[in-house]
Parts: sequence; structure tokens; C-alpha cells
Amino acid sequence: MPASQELRRAHGRALRMMRALLLTLALGLVHAPRAGALSIDFAQVGEAATITSALWLLHDPGAHLGVQEARAQPDWRPVGVSVLKLGYDEGAYWLYGTLRNAAEVPVTRWLGLGSARLEDVQLHLLDTDHGGDASAPAQMQQAGTRFPLGQRSVRSLRPFFTVTLAPGEERQFMLRVASDSIIDISVALWEPAAMRQEEGRELAIQGFLLGLSLLLAAYALVQGLVWRDRSLMLMAAWLVTAQAYICAFQGYLYRYLLEAGSPWIVHAPATLGCLATLIYLRMSQSLVELERLWRWKTLYRCMILALGAVTLWTALGDYRDAAPVANASAGLSYLAWLASMLHAWRRRLDNARMLVLSFALAWLAMSMKMLELNGVFDGDLLPDWRFAALFQIGLLCMTSVIVTGRAVDLHRKHEQMQWTMLYLRVREQLKLEKAVAARTQELRQALQAADEANLAKSGFLTRISHDLRTPLTSILGFADMIQASGGPHAGHGRIIMRSARHMLTMVNDLIDYARGDPLDTPQPTPLYLHALLQEIAQEGQVLAQRQHNHFTLDISPDLPPVLALDARRLHRILGNLLDNAAKYTREGRIGLHVQWQADHADAGKGALQIEVSDTGCGIAPQFQSRIFEPFERADADRRQPGIGMGLAIVRLWVQRMGGSIVLESQPGMGTRMHLQLPAERGSEQDIASHHVQEHSSTRVLIDGAGRQVVVVEDSPEIARLLSDQLSSLGFAVSVFGDGETAIAHLSALTMDQEAPALVLTDYLLPGVHGGAVLQAARRLLPEVPVLLLSATLHACELELDGDLRFDGSLLKPVNFSELQEMIARLLQLPLLGSTASSASSGGSVGEVVAMPPEALLQAALAMIADGAVSDLIDWCETLGHEHPQCSQFQAQALEQISQGHLARLRAMCEQALSERTASATI
Repeated sequence: MPASQELRRAHGRALRMMRALLLTLALGLVHAPRAGALSIDFAQVGEAATITSALWLLHDPGAHLGVQEARAQPDWRPVGVSVLKLGYDEGAYWLYGTLRNAAEVPVTRWLGLGSARLEDVQLHLLDTDHGGDASAPAQMQQAGTRFPLGQRSVRSLRPFFTVTLAPGEERQFMLRVASDSIIDISVALWEPAAMRQEEGRELAIQGFLLGLSLLLAAYALVQGLVWRDRSLMLMAAWLVTAQAYICAFQGYLYRYLLEAGSPWIVHAPATLGCLATLIYLRMSQSLVELERLWRWKTLYRCMILALGAVTLWTALGDYRDAAPVANASAGLSYLAWLASMLHAWRRRLDNARMLVLSFALAWLAMSMKMLELNGVFDGDLLPDWRFAALFQIGLLCMTSVIVTGRAVDLHRKHEQMQWTMLYLRVREQLKLEKAVAARTQELRQALQAADEANLAKSGFLTRISHDLRTPLTSILGFADMIQASGGPHAGHGRIIMRSARHMLTMVNDLIDYARGDPLDTPQPTPLYLHALLQEIAQEGQVLAQRQHNHFTLDISPDLPPVLALDARRLHRILGNLLDNAAKYTREGRIGLHVQWQADHADAGKGALQIEVSDTGCGIAPQFQSRIFEPFERADADRRQPGIGMGLAIVRLWVQRMGGSIVLESQPGMGTRMHLQLPAERGSEQDIASHHVQEHSSTRVLIDGAGRQVVVVEDSPEIARLLSDQLSSLGFAVSVFGDGETAIAHLSALTMDQEAPALVLTDYLLPGVHGGAVLQAARRLLPEVPVLLLSATLHACELELDGDLRFDGSLLKPVNFSELQEMIARLLQLPLLGSTASSASSGGSVGEVVAMPPEALLQAALAMIADGAVSDLIDWCETLGHEHPQCSQFQAQALEQISQGHLARLRAMCEQALSERTASATI
């Protein structure tokens, strides 16, 4: 048994020897191109040794060959140089070599590549157990920025692999290199301790330089912010970007920030380098003030735009295509920068010489390094990190000089400016002291002239007020005559009366505003809002028809019938806005929209929201901010009459009433004015009796003798007023305070009792509303007309059912003349016409008329001579208050003034004066 085992062992050893011999022959045939490859002895490597020239190189254009396929390729060629500058390539490169350990102890060395930017580096150690068989598996290690740093056998900036050989062992290895970045290969063997020492030295130097650079950048930024110097701030940005570029170029971005690997590690160097070039060009342009050379200014703008586009392309696009363009763009930009600086130096521009002397050599060395990396010429100036360190030291020295010099120069200019300002301030102070005396004298003269002008202005405004009030007084008088005459034109007379009174108020306020007198405080009182809006709408309709516009009034149904407001001011505000809308709108639409917004906290309070809209020419944006200023008018307003005071007064009164006004306008699209006025709800009980009846003529137009009228009104004051007015016309009046009582009265009428000729009712009544009174009257007395007197008509009409309608309707407050005309139409009564005035005849026969005192008559004659109509009206009011016994003379005088018959009034006063003189003589 032992003999047979020994025989089998001998047989196995023979088979292994034959297999090794055949494998050796096969390798000799397959690797014939590398027959002269040198075997690198580990024992001869001290701290470090570059072995690139002892290797063989194979180019794999498609980057698809495996280890065994690459070994079988016939295109292997010796390297023969210490550093391979292969540029940008889509394919992969294979390096082949042999390592052996001639020492008697195991030896470990680190096999590394010089560039930190390579993406994919693989080390394949061929298995020695198979005697170098081509089909034998290989041991693989990976490195490069594509893989996580934790998967490397050696955590380092650059790709390193651990290789350990036993005593006398010899192994073949293959390196595969592929990257989108520049393929720059320098293969070296390092003793691990020496490599760590070298890397520590590099990190210490780079950290020291980086700290100095950031400190200098912070200093430049602070100086730039303090002195507000754009050049220093750009220099700070450039220093930070340049240091970021150097860190990315040296591999610190991968080593300390993106340890998991990322495509941004490859994109960062070219992207940051292009961005640093862009910022440097902008800094140089600002520092040297190249804007003074328009050709270089244009070229710099083009270069900055081009570099910005290339930076984005390098960061986001295909790096292998973009990086060469970025490098070329940066190189051309630095050449153009050098030419521009030389030209600026020749033109003696500031800082041009300093920039040329400081940076020209540095950029020349940097350009040569870039050309070397791109493979334009062969050579190895310095390892990357040592070159970067020297470059950083040079930049720090030069930049320190520039930053310090710029800061000192700015400080010197600032001191010069301060001394100049101090000198100018002293000169200006002396000049001002000399001018004060002369200006004081001029001011005294100007004040004297202003006083004289103010007196002239006051006199002018007084005369203007008389001239404006005189025709208005005549208009009021004749309008009152038209209204009192009855007939189809009585309504026109009422409109003229309201508009004339409104215009008289506007004239008074305008004159007070122009004179500078403080306007009176708004006095909100309860009023019938719907009636006021109807009056304003009538005026708006007339204004709109001037230029063939369509006018609409839109009142929200929830608008309260009675609100506490300053009716006179609201009338004026809306009148001005509607007048403006009518001026600048032709064949369009003008609208007045009114709604109520109740206050949730207090049901009795709220806001009146009003909108005046038109489809006119609109207001240009540049005029909208000044449209509410006094005497300010847009260009389109120059063709319109007026002085530009309307909107100024509108805004003043809106603010005084505690509201707001907002303009919304677009040229060609029309204008909208949004008003919001605070108000409180009111009731008819709050309205005083003197506000119920509009001031107008009280002449009798109809005779109601023998006819009975039923009045249904819950307000005692209004009921008493209606009863007095209807009784003065001869009607028999029955007054009821609620609808139920009135319906009961109508139901209780018998055949023997006289039926009423008219039923006059309010709508908002306690218990049942006016609609129920109308239904009862239609059922019980179908031939009797029913007249509605209400504070709001819109809601009343909406609440009625079917064809049930009132025979007539009037808005409160009640106008006596309008009420007589409506009753005459409903009852078919004839109009009596106006009562002849007794003013011309001097009174009734035998009637004694009390005459005013002589002093008042003399004053009236003086006013008549000056044509001071408004003063004559005030004179009549004073006469009525101080001498009530002269009321008949006062009435006759007011009638003559209203009709514009000043000659008759003068005759009356002269006659009264002569009678007083005769009485005194007797």
C-alpha cells in the first residue's frame, strides 16, 4: 500500500511538470510581444520608484476587453516614458508588467497612479499557482472616483493598491485605466510608510495654503464691503473659487466630501476652473476700469457670456466633449486678458501694470501645465500637488499685494475725499454765511410780496364767489317757478333745483379749498339713502347723455333704507366721480353700483361700498399716482374743462368721512373708482321733521275738497306732516299707525259710508307690510288707487306677487309739489297753476307791510349796486332773524332775488326808505 501511494505521487508530480512545461511554451507563444519586459524587483525599491517606463501598453478603444482578452491582444507596445499623457479618450488603457521579490523575506509595496482624477482603475494580479496560465483567474482590486472610498485597499487621495510578494515570488500584473477626465498615468511603487509621510506633508502644506487663501478672501470681502468696492468683492469670490478648483483638481473633493463616488467629482475641476476664469475676467475689468476702452469692454462681455455658457455645459453636459472646450476657452481668455492688460498699461489705466506683473508668470506656468495635461507636449514639470502648492504660493503673494495695495489706495482716496469734503464744507459754510444776510433781506421782501399777493388773492376769490353765485341764484329762482307751476315740466324744475343747490355747495367748498380755509367737519345724520341715490342717478343720467352714454344704477337689495351719513358730501363725491366718468366716455357705459357690508361684530354698523365705473379712455399708469393731487391732470385731460380740483376734494372728503378710495384703471379699458365709507343703520324715527320735507315751494296746485285720504304711516312725525299737507289741500285725512288697523278700517266700511278716494301707505310697517294693505285695498275697494311712500322701492317691487302693483310710488323724503302732481294724476284732478305773487304790487289792498330799518335798507342798496346776489340772500336771512315783523318784505325781496330782478328790488328798497323818511318827518 505505501508503494502504490508513492507511485501515484510520483505520477502526479510528473503530470504537473508536463503541464507547467506546456503552459510555459504557450505563454511564450502568446506573449511574444512582451518577451523583453523587465522584471521589477521589490527589494530594490526604497521609498518610491516610478516604473512606468518598464511597462507595456495596450489601447482598448471600445473599453470592452476583459483581462484574458487583453492579454491575448497582439498590439502591446513598450511604454518607454515615465509619465503617459493620453488626454481625453473614450476607451480604456491596459498596462502590463512583472513584479518579483528577490529578498529572503516577504515584501509589501503600494502600487499607485499619480493622478487623483481617474474614474476607473483596476489592478489584476495573475495567479502564480497556475504558472502564469492565460486562462487562470486573476486577483482584482478597484480604485478611482467612480467607486466608494471605503472599498479601496488603501484610503488615499490617489489610486493605490497593496501588493505583497513572498521571498523569491514573481507575479505578473495588469492595470486597466478608464476615465472621462484627462488620462494622466504615472505608475510608481511606494514603501507604505514613505507614502503616508509624503501624503501627510502634502495635506499639511495644502491645508496651510488653503487657510491663508480663505483668510485673504475674507479680508478682501470685508474691505470690499466697507469701501463698497466691487473689485475687492470679486477678488474674494475669485479666491474662493480658485481654491475650490485646486481642491477638486487634487482630489480633496472625493477624499473628504464625496467619499461614495459621484460624476460631479470628474465635472468639478473643469467647471470650477472655467468659473474662476469668468470671475477673474470680471474682476480685472472692474479693477482696471476697462469700460473706458469700448472695444475691450465689448470683447469682455462676449468672453464672459461664452465662459458662462461653457461652464453650464461642463457642469451639466457630456464632460468628455465639454472639458477640452472649457480648457481651450480658458486658455484663449487668458491670452485675451494679457493683451487687454498690456493695452491698458499702455493707456496708463489704474492697476493694469500691477495685474500684468503679478499674474502674467503665474498664468504662463498654469497654461504650460494645462498644455502638458492635454498632451500637447511631453514632459513632467512637477507632480500635481507640488505644482499646485507652488502655484498657490505665487497667487497668495501676488493677491496679497493686490488686495493690500487696493485697500491702501482706497483708504488714501477716502482720506483725500474727506479732506476735500472738509475744505468744500468750510468754503460752503462761508458762502452760506455771506448769503444768509442777502437771503434774509430777500425773504423779507418775498414775505411782503406774499402778503400783498394773499390780499389780492382774497379779493379775487371774493369777487369770483360773487360772480359764480349770482347766476346760480337766478337758476334757483326760475327753477322754483317751473316747479311751482305744475304740469309736465315740474319734475325738470325739481332736478334743476337739486343740481343748482348741489353746484352752489360745490362752488362754496371749492372757493374755501382754494383760499386755504379749513373745511367744516362731516356731520353724519340719518337720511333716506335710496332717495339720495335716485337724485344722484338722475344727475348721472343727464351727464351720461351728453356723449351718448348708457347709465345704470345697481343697488343691492340688502342696502338699508336709512343710514347715518353726510348726505351733502356724499352727493358731492358721487357727483364729481360721475362727472369725470361722463367727460372721458363716449358712446359707452357708466355705472353706479352700491352695496352694504354689515359689520359682524356690531349689526348696527357696516360699510357702504360704492363703485363708479365707465368704459372710457382709462388712465395711464404714470398718472394714476398723481390723479388725486390738486391741479394735477393727465395729458388726455388737457382738452377737458376744469382745473383738476375735483378728485383732490373727493379724496379729502372721503378721508374726512373715515373711508377709502381706490383707483383701478387701464388705458383703453375704462376706469373703476372703489369707495368704502363707514356708516351706521338708522330708522325713520331718527330723521328730524325738517329733513323729511325737501326745501321747495309750498304753493297749492290741486284742490282736494270733498275727498277722503287714508294714510298708513308708522312714523308719527311723517304721519303728522302728511296729514297737515293733505289737509291744506282740502282732503279729509284718516291716519293709521300700522297696516292691520288700516285693513280693519277698510273692511269695516259700509255701503252708507263714503269710500276713500286714495290710500297712501308706507311699506315697512309693524305687523303686516304695505303689500298686505295693497291686497286688502284691491279686494275691498278695487277702484281706489293705492300710492306707496317708501324709503326704498326696489325691494318692495320684488316682494309683490303676480301682477299686483301699486298705482304710484314715491321715495322719501316727501316733496310736496311732487306729491300733489302724483295725486292729481291718480285722482285726475286739474292743476290750479302758480299763485301770482304780490311782490310786484306791494301786497294786498289795505295790508300794512312792515319796513326794514334804514341802515339795513342802505346796506341792501349798496349790495344791489355791486351785484352781490349771494350777500343779498344772506341779508334777507339776517332780516328774517332780527326783524320777524318784516317777514312779508323779506319774502318779496327773496322772490325778486331768485328771479334776478335786482332793479325791482332796488325800487322796493328805495320806496321803503322814502316811506321811512316821510314817516320820520311827520
